[in-house]
Amino acid sequence: MPSFKEVFSKHAAEPRKLIDALCVDTIETREQAAYLDEYKGGRTRRLKSVQVARKAKTIEITNEKGKKTGSKTVHPAQLIFGFPQKIVRIAVHFLFGGKMSVSAEDRHDGFIEFVRVWTKVLKMQTALKRLARVCKIETKAAIVFYPQPIKDEEDPKTNKELKLRCLVLSSENGEFFPHFDDYGDMDAFIRKYTVKNIDGKDITKAIIYTADMIHTLENDGGWQYKKGDRNLFGKIPVVYVEQGEPEWEAIVSLIDAFEVRISRLADTNDYFAEPLLKLYGDVTKAPGKDEVGKMIQFKMVKDMDGKPSHGDADYATWDHTPESVKLELDETKEGIYSMSSTPDLSFDNLKGLGVKSAKALQFMFMDAMMKREENGEVFYDALNRCISVVVAGIVGYTNTKLNGQLNADDIQIGFTDQLPDDMEDYINSLVTATGGKPILSQETAAGLNPLVSDAAQEVERLKGEVVVNEPFDM
Repeated sequence: MPSFKEVFSKHAAEPRKLIDALCVDTIETREQAAYLDEYKGGRTRRLKSVQVARKAKTIEITNEKGKKTGSKTVHPAQLIFGFPQKIVRIAVHFLFGGKMSVSAEDRHDGFIEFVRVWTKVLKMQTALKRLARVCKIETKAAIVFYPQPIKDEEDPKTNKELKLRCLVLSSENGEFFPHFDDYGDMDAFIRKYTVKNIDGKDITKAIIYTADMIHTLENDGGWQYKKGDRNLFGKIPVVYVEQGEPEWEAIVSLIDAFEVRISRLADTNDYFAEPLLKLYGDVTKAPGKDEVGKMIQFKMVKDMDGKPSHGDADYATWDHTPESVKLELDETKEGIYSMSSTPDLSFDNLKGLGVKSAKALQFMFMDAMMKREENGEVFYDALNRCISVVVAGIVGYTNTKLNGQLNADDIQIGFTDQLPDDMEDYINSLVTATGGKPILSQETAAGLNPLVSDAAQEVERLKGEVVVNEPFDM
């Protein structure tokens, strides 16, 4: 693949060709709109999806003589279950849903500024969760960082300072494409989106990000190159992630089977769940599935003596759902969760767990935790890239005096486990480790205690405490 410099030099005089050359997806068969539609409840991607397999049908209505008298449309049940939403939601929260911690060995002024920008200005935990969610739905996503001017309140025409901002890109706010060189490194990134000009007319903008420059182009009746700004980040201020298919793609056949089967069951219940009055004779009217107080009407006949014939009447009831249908639904639902490595955290499942130790819960959620580590191969690299870009943005735009003092390699960001902690068992283990034949110092044990924020200070407090063995007099 030619480098961006080669593409730019070739098409610099023809902006349209430059944009066409850069707007090439890394996966030709990617269908972002279809994936997003399915995530939101659409079921039209496959022939066996419930909205395709169970379309509405038009039925002819005939009289007793078989003559057509009209027609009616029958709408079969199309029950949609939010399996894609649940699978994505749990996967995202296992990645970035715990309590976020930002740490460094040297807590200097540069680190304090980084923490402020990362947590309060950019709100990066929210951005990271949205990045992962969009990627798992649409199979690609990006975060673009940019400086935003802050207007001076006393003089709105001037900028007081710059503030670092970020935007998570998805198909809902435009198109975006990375460009890679022969070595697999991203050497450019293009974003296209639509805005309104001062006249209220829609125009398309394209921004091309490189390590050195940020190029802006506009299409207002034809593509034109507008400007090129120096990139003070010193690197492409974009974090791009992608995966080969939507998060739920491996179990779509199970989702289709479950939704079709339970929709058929719903139709069956509509017809046969309520008691049905049986009248013996020739049928003249059959009930519809939506009728209340259903009844079958029969034509009475007379015998040779002119006496009307009649019979007994009773109710027909459907006693129970066939066990094979129930077994199929249960097994299909179990397969959806297990094959997507998604724990079923419904209330009915959790209420039967009883009291479990933290270690037992970890074993129960082992599959989901393994999936988190597999996802981390992509998203933890993206996290480190975010740290690097934010540091570059701080020293390049918002606080240049920190240049040389702030190093991205010194900063660590982590997220606590989503599983509940058995704190009592954990602290008892620390106490045991420091008693008898200790294997931990008091300060190390205090540092491992999740209730202690400053281990050294806590040890000093322990030394000065007086143990009271007798109860207080009230």
